[in-house]
Amino acid sequence: MTPIDYPILLATLAIDLVLLFLLAYVFFYRRHQRRDVFVAICLINITLYVLGGALGTFTISIGVGFALFSVISIFRLRSVTLGWVEIVYLLVALAMGLSLGIPAYDLPVQTVYAVLLVGAVYVADHPRVLPKRVTQQFALTTDYIELEPEALKQKVEAQLGHSVQRIKVRSVSTTPASMKLEIES
Repeated sequence: MTPIDYPILLATLAIDLVLLFLLAYVFFYRRHQRRDVFVAICLINITLYVLGGALGTFTISIGVGFALFSVISIFRLRSVTLGWVEIVYLLVALAMGLSLGIPAYDLPVQTVYAVLLVGAVYVADHPRVLPKRVTQQFALTTDYIELEPEALKQKVEAQLGHSVQRIKVRSVSTTPASMKLEIES
């Protein structure tokens, strides 16, 4: 068992909490207003920080690291399907918690990695980099089959009562006649 270096532990915890505040509250919550995902980002990060620190006090093999990632990959958020933005924030929180939680290398290196992750999120998700388009995306199941794109667009617009930007056919069934579509309007 490796002895715990308390000043380093407190320093990495402070760095993690400051960067977590920036990532979860300043960047994510204020931009996307999703309290449930904010809570998940925070708690997953802190959980992985603690697990990383606990595992870091033991001499572990690379197999244990792969096992940890395997266990983490089992988790699925089943109640609500998350979008790409929410998944990326969760992934960054996971990586940041692990990189700061496992005392495998020097504090400056850990800090650079964590700051790099949070900085990348800040730039990539900044509203001035790529302004948000206000769109609605949803799935639609029809009771008809129409494969000609323009006719399908007209039928869907008539059915919904407003214009449609994009239609993607996901599946077609002939008995009974139906189609599963992804709509963007």
